[in-house]
Amino acid sequence: MLLAVCSRRPLLDAHLIRLSVRGLFSESGVWERDYKAETRRRVEQWWHGRIQEQWQRDAADQSSRKKFYVLSMFPYPSGRLHMGHVRVYTISDTISHFQRMRGHQVLNPMGWDAFGLPAENAAIERGLDPEDWTKSNIESMRKQLDSLGLCFNWDRPLLDALADLPEWYGVKSMQANWIGDCSGCFFNHIMKVDGRDSGEVLAAYTGSPEAVFGAAYVSVLPSHRLLHGSSALKTALLRALRPGRDSLTEVTALNVFTGREVPVVISSKKEFDGHLDTVMGIPDSSEEEAELAQSLGLSWISVLKTEQDGTQTLINSDEFTGQSRAEAFNSVTQKARERNAGGYLTSAKLRDWLISRQRYWGTPIPIVHCSACGPVPVPVEELPVTLPKVSSLSGKGASPLKTAQDWLRCQCPRCKGPAERETDTMDTFVDSSWYYFRYTDPQNPLRPFEHSRADHWMPVDVYIGGKEHAVMHLYYARFLSHFCRDQGMVSHREPFRKLLVQGLIKGQTFRVAETGQYLTKEDIDFSGPEPIQRDSGSRLQVTWEKMSKSKQNGLDPQEVLQQYGLDTMRLYLLYAAPPEQDILWDVKTDAIPGVLRWQARLWGLITKLRAAREGPETPNPSVLNKRERSEARKIWENKNYAITQVTGHFTEDFLFNAAISRLMGLTNTLSQASSRVVLHSVEFEEALASLCVMAAPMCPHLASELWAGLSQVRNPLGSVLLGKGSVLQQPWPSVDPEYLQTPDTLQLSVRINNKACGSVSVPREVAQDAQKVQELVLNSSLGARLLSERVIKKAILSPRTALINFLVDE
Repeated sequence: MLLAVCSRRPLLDAHLIRLSVRGLFSESGVWERDYKAETRRRVEQWWHGRIQEQWQRDAADQSSRKKFYVLSMFPYPSGRLHMGHVRVYTISDTISHFQRMRGHQVLNPMGWDAFGLPAENAAIERGLDPEDWTKSNIESMRKQLDSLGLCFNWDRPLLDALADLPEWYGVKSMQANWIGDCSGCFFNHIMKVDGRDSGEVLAAYTGSPEAVFGAAYVSVLPSHRLLHGSSALKTALLRALRPGRDSLTEVTALNVFTGREVPVVISSKKEFDGHLDTVMGIPDSSEEEAELAQSLGLSWISVLKTEQDGTQTLINSDEFTGQSRAEAFNSVTQKARERNAGGYLTSAKLRDWLISRQRYWGTPIPIVHCSACGPVPVPVEELPVTLPKVSSLSGKGASPLKTAQDWLRCQCPRCKGPAERETDTMDTFVDSSWYYFRYTDPQNPLRPFEHSRADHWMPVDVYIGGKEHAVMHLYYARFLSHFCRDQGMVSHREPFRKLLVQGLIKGQTFRVAETGQYLTKEDIDFSGPEPIQRDSGSRLQVTWEKMSKSKQNGLDPQEVLQQYGLDTMRLYLLYAAPPEQDILWDVKTDAIPGVLRWQARLWGLITKLRAAREGPETPNPSVLNKRERSEARKIWENKNYAITQVTGHFTEDFLFNAAISRLMGLTNTLSQASSRVVLHSVEFEEALASLCVMAAPMCPHLASELWAGLSQVRNPLGSVLLGKGSVLQQPWPSVDPEYLQTPDTLQLSVRINNKACGSVSVPREVAQDAQKVQELVLNSSLGARLLSERVIKKAILSPRTALINFLVDE
């Protein structure tokens, strides 16, 4: 008997353990009443892998759906994610879930900014191979991204016209300013010395191409390549150079378009406007250029005549004589292009893009150098050129690739003689300027991407990243896309339809005023009115700066994850500020307590409905009285209003903070519902279902468990709870047609000193305009009766519900 009791003891212990640690509803079928920290941990642990697995399964079966391509700027694989990474990828993950719930075939790829100087320098510091260092970091960061519950299309991990951009917000003007006005062009000139062709062709810029026949000189900067390289003109130019003065040289420039020859002047300036180093001097179009020509004793032909009405026409300009300046601008540049003499409109601000770097860790340039043939492209069938292993890296001196002799020495593809490979590598801006194409066809071994695959996915519907990349990276990406379109490789010219730029996450910094030293919080005394250095008592400079280890204000995402959980962190990042604004991280006073309470209230609504439906009374909408039907109608209106607003924020302005506020407002409405409306109304049930579905892209783990409890509630009244699958597999809710047909008004609750006093009907379109709402209330019969003779100190219009509160003198 003793042996029998002992043998049953482990079974008894296991049973007691199961009783003391209740599982989730998804595991046990038993709903926990409250959403506590331990519940949250179990919810996220249960749903974490399941959500990612479901995403991958659904991705394989969407070919017939309309596409949606959401792309985040990929991270440099430093080995650790920071909160800025978490913010941008939370945004892209939220948009991806939303678009898939709307029925789209979604592509949300992820890769790594793997090549480049930072990785090479980091590897040199540690005495490691850059490839080994980078792959190790990628593996670590991939695990970190997975731990955040982010759903990417990993089967796609790459190692390697402004008027058409209506939704690029402030970035559009930044690019326009950077590019400048394309109001001038270059003309080609044959350079001569002593009347003989030097073999040099020089392109000179003018902002007045219509007056090209009136050129008096061509001017170059003292820093121009012709004065510093191996040019045949170098000796003649240096012989004439007088530093700090405009120097007339014996070199002349024959304009290929006009056939007229003018002298070359070395400018006294250190730089011209924009990034130019060669300009044409046309006295008729510039007083400054006329003064310079006169000071050097140069003659020129007048080419502009002012008419009586003030307009100018061309003279002495061959076939263009008699044309207005505007007409000649177009006809001269067009004819120059036809003659291959220049004429392509451009900006004085633009310059050539130097893509080569004398470093090892980058994309090889597929060129070989032959003493007989010169530079020769590597044949297509031999691409790609891969990096060799090198014995050591120092980051100094010539390119390390020069030491890889077996790789360096090769055969010339053209003459089959001895040749050497190019040892410079490409700037990583080149890689990031076309990676969005490769994501559309990542396994293609024969070409960068297939035309049809790129056309299917492009353009990117939403591109998400930091505003610091608004000029260079985005301009290069647009340039490559335009080039591919011109080459017939793709059909779309612009690569990105919408651009969503997100601000920084900043932490508080404390610096010793005298030394500028950054302090950790452990080194600070916060007991007084102002923080001071603990040891010295020195006063501190307190400010907000981008999070950084060196500034002692960094924050490890894993620590936040451990303390608050996945969904809380996601909701905080979405709720704390609009995407383009900076977030000032301060967990004591900001949005974290608010989103924690909201999650608990969402859980409580499911508890409320399940408790009502598990009672003895069967739900029956017909038993509701007039007041209760009016209450249910208000819930129905708030549900449809929330769907309208939240959908708009997800598709138009990406104000996820406003979307969460609207969902909080709907939560308030449902929390205030009477017990009979909860039990008997289909409106409460459908509004709660819509609330869970709309919350799902932002807090997918919590919403998944909420839906599990909601979809299996007893005695459902509507069909919305009968759908199959998890919450992320439900269709996004749509506005009821009847709502769209109702009068465009709503009932606004009026309170006076926080006491309910009645309601007033106001047009829905002005319901968020505090001034207009106040006027409508004051002009109503209710306002005339209760407020006309009282002094109003303040009127507060609720941003979440249709309510205004007047604070008046008693």
